Amino acid sequence: MLTLSLQRGGSAIVTATDGDQVTLLSSLSSPPGSTLELAEEGRKYRVKVRSCRRQESPDEAGRAFQIDGRWVSLSRSDRERVLSATGGRGQDEA
Repeated sequence: MLTLSLQRGGSAIVTATDGDQVTLLSSLSSPPGSTLELAEEGRKYRVKVRSCRRQESPDEAGRAFQIDGRWVSLSRSDRERVLSATGGRGQDEA
């Protein structure tokens, strides 16, 4: 599991990714069409939001929003990092 910090506060975890598309569980909502700025261990990531839905019950860290989107300008090393940290789970395996 990969935990990322949101630039505007809060956190998100990557629940599924194929290196192009991504599903996050986030403590903050983000409207479709927006770009989320995320960071982890000095690395910066951006996700273009396709959809955002409130979950019935938040997790223990208060993450209550499922965000689906795509990685923006993900470098090869960052793509390998997110795939290895999530076990390379694709969208249909989540």
